[in-house]
Amino acid sequence: MKNIILILGIIWNTTTVTAQDNNQHNLPDTAYGPEIPHEKGYLVEEIKDGLYWVTDGLYNAMFLVYDQGVVVVDAPPTIGENYLKAIAEVTDKPITHLVYSHSHTDHIGGAGLFPKGLEIIAHEDTMEILERRKDTRRPIPTKVFAESHELVLGNQRLQLYYHGKNHMDGNIFIYAPEQKVLMLVDIVFPGWVPFKNLGIAEDVPGYMKAHDIALGYDFETFVAGHVTRLGTRADVTTSKAFVTDLKETAQQAFGKVDFSKSAQETGYEDKWKMYNTYFEKVVDVATREMKEKWNGKLGGLDTYLRDDVWAMCESLSVDF
Repeated sequence: MKNIILILGIIWNTTTVTAQDNNQHNLPDTAYGPEIPHEKGYLVEEIKDGLYWVTDGLYNAMFLVYDQGVVVVDAPPTIGENYLKAIAEVTDKPITHLVYSHSHTDHIGGAGLFPKGLEIIAHEDTMEILERRKDTRRPIPTKVFAESHELVLGNQRLQLYYHGKNHMDGNIFIYAPEQKVLMLVDIVFPGWVPFKNLGIAEDVPGYMKAHDIALGYDFETFVAGHVTRLGTRADVTTSKAFVTDLKETAQQAFGKVDFSKSAQETGYEDKWKMYNTYFEKVVDVATREMKEKWNGKLGGLDTYLRDDVWAMCESLSVDF
């Protein structure tokens, strides 16, 4: 996994794409963000009032500067030591707190690069997972919470909430009320369809519900864990519309494929082949219909739409 993450970072930092290339890559303009300076390999920008985001064009994180120090949220290893450089561009105050959005290595596997002795805050489920993983790149949290926790540091605040399982156990909502910024990782991918299998969602109903919960916050700027730019309320609304349409289209596709006819084609002896062939036909129908409706509206449609449809069809079979 470590090698995969390093390769992702190298590839992305050597192939930064701008909106001027959209015809070549068949991506809508909404899929593009600011250009990443090649000589640096990262971009750091102030969102508002001491709250900054850092991106390498594929992974995003943020940090909050208060009067005595810096609170860091997530530590993607693809950004790695550039994260420290980005903070140093903004302030010479020490890093005092680190917040984990969830336990996945691709978002917090760079945590070991930060100074020792930080207060590391996470949901209790994240702590439980990390204790099992025993990964030195992801230090064990020093403070955990069950439902909510508020960091009040000088004139700055960060509010952490857990609304139940979505992308995975322990994936939290991080809200900066003064700046009206919401960070939520691996749920919404501004300008893009979700990553493979709905962002590898472990709970698809929870994943869908997270959109409604997010829209219940009073936010103007959305920080996602992935892809090229900051998001807006419109991006969350678009993502909700996409996954809602995906569910409805997949449901209807089950009724458009005759299981008996499909089973006659494969025969009944190999049960897995019989089921898989039927499922493939359902996914084919739903993918074709979704592509007709969403072509040109979101990036990555040709790459991950079919995988997202498959994940939704599986969830319809066992969850909903």
